[in-house]
Amino acid sequence: MGSGGSTQLRDENKHIVVVGGGYGGSYLAFLLRKKNHCKVTLIDPKDAMIHSIGALRAAVDKTYSKKLFLPYGKMLGDTFIQGSVVNLNSKNKTLTLADGKTITYTHLVIATGSNTPFPAKVNDLDPPALKAEESLKIFDDFRNELIASKKIVLVGGGAVGVELAGEIKTDYPDKEVTIINSRDFLISSRAKPAFQKKLAQALRQKKITVLLNERVSNLDEVTVNKNVTGQVIKTEGGQTIECDMIIPCTGTKINNHFFKEELADAINDFGALCVNENLQVKGHDDIFALGDVTDIPEEKMAYVAKMHAAVLAHNLTATKGKLKTYKTGPLGIVVPIGRDGGVAEFKGMIMGNFLVKTMKSKDLFADMIWSDLGLKPPK
Repeated sequence: MGSGGSTQLRDENKHIVVVGGGYGGSYLAFLLRKKNHCKVTLIDPKDAMIHSIGALRAAVDKTYSKKLFLPYGKMLGDTFIQGSVVNLNSKNKTLTLADGKTITYTHLVIATGSNTPFPAKVNDLDPPALKAEESLKIFDDFRNELIASKKIVLVGGGAVGVELAGEIKTDYPDKEVTIINSRDFLISSRAKPAFQKKLAQALRQKKITVLLNERVSNLDEVTVNKNVTGQVIKTEGGQTIECDMIIPCTGTKINNHFFKEELADAINDFGALCVNENLQVKGHDDIFALGDVTDIPEEKMAYVAKMHAAVLAHNLTATKGKLKTYKTGPLGIVVPIGRDGGVAEFKGMIMGNFLVKTMKSKDLFADMIWSDLGLKPPK
């Protein structure tokens, strides 16, 4: 993927600022920089983009860790500013950083994404501006706790819980792994029954226990992400499970701290920004949003954020003609269960180990992501 250079004249009066360097924000900044249409700035508190798709594997497999962090400096050069945005003034078109610096924009793109508990994402850690090498140390510590544990409970049956269970059982098949999910399905309610059936079979083959329609009642009373012998998880249905490591795989929160007051009229009950078909924020012609932070009813996945970015790269540089519209496409899910396969659904078709291994489970898209952002993948 990528974009060729533009032949149009550069607009020196235009400044597009992208806040948030996840998959969508980084890809958008990269495309805009290649177009050379105007000044572009990406702001993120970290020094590297995190390949979050691979975080769960890195939590289990140390050798994968080197593929996790894509340095913004090499990716974007002076287009990147490391910093945390703490305030937005939409009237004056300014952003204030934590260090007091003010940045003026003509067009703003909010790509701040969401937080999910570690190890699914690193940006929920304190401080959020961890350097790549500091984050690697946290992965090492987590991995040591995991190695020491024999009975592991994952709270949550979304993609994070299912994929992490598969990673653990691939490297440590003798560990007892249980997924507890509060709903009667795994991953997505949009997935076909045939997908759910095939996924359940794949988990059974890995000897992963799954409890559906069970909500954990004492998560705030136990120690998480640590090896603690004799801990007990309790469910509202009356079940008790003894374990020595509990990993929360739920609790996603939208990162809206710097704009939640200024854009309050455009935020829904879940904290997401309401956008139109051109990905413009409700009530603001010069503010756009993409990825997890939007209210679009679809699975929040990396490839979706990149599709948002492609639409915005066109709309933000269009000099005439109609703007591109974004419409949610057919459900596409590729769920690796370890390194040797998994289950997928695309346009209603259900696929298994061979396709999943070919598409995703082998390297979790790492080489593709690095290459798409103009970087040479680590060997």
